[in-house]
Amino acid sequence: MCEDFEKFSIANLKLLEYYLADAIAPKLHMNQDFMINILTTIDSYAIQAEIEEISNIIQSYSFILRYIFYVDRKFATINEEITYIEKYWQLLSYRDQNINLILKIPKELKDIQILRLSLFPLVENCIYHGFKNGIDENCYIEIKACILESNLIIEIKDNGFGIPAEISNNIFTEMEESIINSTLRNKKSGNGIMNVHNRIRLAYGKNYGLKINTKEKLGTIIGMKLPFC
Repeated sequence: MCEDFEKFSIANLKLLEYYLADAIAPKLHMNQDFMINILTTIDSYAIQAEIEEISNIIQSYSFILRYIFYVDRKFATINEEITYIEKYWQLLSYRDQNINLILKIPKELKDIQILRLSLFPLVENCIYHGFKNGIDENCYIEIKACILESNLIIEIKDNGFGIPAEISNNIFTEMEESIINSTLRNKKSGNGIMNVHNRIRLAYGKNYGLKINTKEKLGTIIGMKLPFC
C-alpha cells in the first residue's frame, strides 16, 4: 500500500470509520459474545453426537461472526475477504442455494490489503438481487483480480437477472455525486454498493471506487478500482 494513501485526513478517517460501522451495524442486534458462546456450545454437542454437517454449519457461521465482530482493523487481505465469502458459500450450500463460485485471484495478489468488508456486500448484492427469480445449476458468481496500469482491479460478475434500469440509473447518479465532500450526517444511500463505493473514495480519492455494467436479464459486472504501487 502506498504511503500517500495511508495518510488519511482526520475528517476522511472519521467518515471511513462511520461507513465501516454502517456496514456492520445491522449485524450487531445481539450481544456478540453471547452469540459466539452459544454457537460454540452447539458445535461441541454436534461433535459429541457425530453430526458433522451441523458442526460444519456452526463453524462456518462462527467464523463469519468473528470476522465481523472481532477483526478490529479497517483493512484485510484479499485472501481474508475471500475466505469470509467461502464460509458464507458453505452456509448457502446447506440451504440448497448452489450458486457456482468461480475465483480467479492470482497467488501474488492474495496478500494485498484492501478495505475490510468491501467484497462481500457486492457478492451479497449479486446473490439477492441478481438471482432473485431463482437459482439453477448454471448460475455463477465470478471474482477475479488483476493489476492494470498501476491499479488493482477486482471484478465481481454474475449471470443473473441484472439490475433494472430505473434502479441502476439511481445508483449511477449517486455514484457520480461523490460523498467524499459530505458530512457524517449526509447518508444518501444505505445499500451495500454505495457503502463500499463511498469508503473507497474516502480512503483513496475520487479517482477510485466502483463501476457497474449491468443489463436486465443479462447479468451484472461490478468493477472495483484501487491504487497499487
